Amino acid sequence: MAAFRRAVGWLMPEQLPMAAAELLAEGQDSPARRELAGLSGREPAAEMDGLWAGALDGLGAERPGQEAAERWALREVAARLHAGALGSAREALAAVNGLDFAEGERELTFRRVARGCCEDCVAEDGAAYDAWDAEVRAAAAALVTEG
Repeated sequence: MAAFRRAVGWLMPEQLPMAAAELLAEGQDSPARRELAGLSGREPAAEMDGLWAGALDGLGAERPGQEAAERWALREVAARLHAGALGSAREALAAVNGLDFAEGERELTFRRVARGCCEDCVAEDGAAYDAWDAEVRAAAAALVTEG
């Protein structure tokens, strides 16, 4: 999951040492993970990304392509909204912005509905915001139940 988070920019280079430490704590040991976990997070991003790539290679995990990572992220946002881990459609909108890849009717619908409202347009109109929020939640639920 961390590989997907890194691919969509939800895991920043300075967070990679902690992500490597978490893998070590789970018993997934390798020289690259140990080296990365020992960094402070203030090293050059290219250095940390190189060690991160080595850490993933050591797991035998494929690094996801951008499209796969963005589709995972879209589904992750929908699942978090549906489960109540995100408090509002505004939070979903913030997470979905910048995700360009979606496939299938429900992914496309969730992305379109989440992006389909400008927050400023509904800021003064509580009923319009509530309607948009409900529509985003319904699209998230449909995507999550699709599996």
